[in-house]
Amino acid sequence: MKPTIYSVWLVGLTGGLALLASPFLIRNFKWVFFQENTWQFVQVYGLFSGGMLVLFSWIFLRTNRKDSSLEGGLSYQIFNKLPNCVWVFSLANRKLELSNEMADSMYGTASFPDPFQHFQSQFFTSKIGAKVLDGENHTYRNVVMIDKFYEPRYVDLFTIPFTSRTHRMVLVMALDHSEVHRSLEEIRRLSESLQQQNQQLRAYSFRNSHNIRSQLANILGLIQLEEQGISGDALRMLKEAALRLDTEIQEMNRLLMDKDLKSKEVEQKQQTIVFVDDDKVQHMINKRILLKVNEKLKLVFFENPYEALNWLERNVADVILLDINMPEMDGWYFLTLMEQRGIKGDVKMLTSSLDPEDVEKSKDFKQVTGFIVKPLKDENIAEFLAV
Repeated sequence: MKPTIYSVWLVGLTGGLALLASPFLIRNFKWVFFQENTWQFVQVYGLFSGGMLVLFSWIFLRTNRKDSSLEGGLSYQIFNKLPNCVWVFSLANRKLELSNEMADSMYGTASFPDPFQHFQSQFFTSKIGAKVLDGENHTYRNVVMIDKFYEPRYVDLFTIPFTSRTHRMVLVMALDHSEVHRSLEEIRRLSESLQQQNQQLRAYSFRNSHNIRSQLANILGLIQLEEQGISGDALRMLKEAALRLDTEIQEMNRLLMDKDLKSKEVEQKQQTIVFVDDDKVQHMINKRILLKVNEKLKLVFFENPYEALNWLERNVADVILLDINMPEMDGWYFLTLMEQRGIKGDVKMLTSSLDPEDVEKSKDFKQVTGFIVKPLKDENIAEFLAV
């Protein structure tokens, strides 16, 4: 706080108190003599003017303190418009004090009931989530954070502790380089695709120059014997060479069509798949796995099971992938509420549990048509994706 602000506030406060007290001092010490009704006017005027001056001085102090706080002044405007995600957390009361526009649009931390805890859970590596808000200086390179759309964001993370009005704070800044990472990933995938195509071309070239060419040479040689008449052995050998040639041609066609056959295998119908799981890391993993198989899938994710139930009352899902162990309620109670609310749906229990009792218990619910152990695998995906 600047000394001039305190000075103005003290002058205003002192003047207001003086105006409040002056009518009583003048009358008690009999410095001036007035009639009774005049004294009443002086007292009311003194009380009113003194009170207003005290009030204005207090408002002035509060306004200037706000301008100099975390949310006030030009510094806050600059903070809010930074092109990187920035958060300010209070370590004393474990609350989010500030987050800029970029952080709110990408991660939405401020919209959650417990932003402090939610921020710690946004890291793919849980150890970093536990350390990032411990009040120490940290620098992490190429950390994976999960945004509000359950997409991985590759960031460099910096934490800077400081003190504001005797409160311990920590500023966290994330420098996002996800686009660069995605570009490198695309280059890697392209390189792998080219390597696969080169292998196919080498296999094609080998079969063409050795297997097919040798069988064709045999057939041509046998045909040259036509002038002298083809014997039974020659005819048999000719037939065998023709069959081998046909086999090689079919194999070549298989090599050339291999990519097209694979693309046809993953053609899927449009489906709406709902995930109910408090683990956002699993949401991110499942989203990436399924969209690689079929980009037309509509994936809806819920960390809060109550929000999932409200959504299911108004919308239809083809498949519901339900976790068993969640903090708000377990999967069994979720299934009970589905029955009570008349929600229909094909439910697959998606869980890390290996307990046989869970498998048996899932059979007590008519909605449950499968039990899938995390993580999702190709054979598991085939259980609920419509071909």
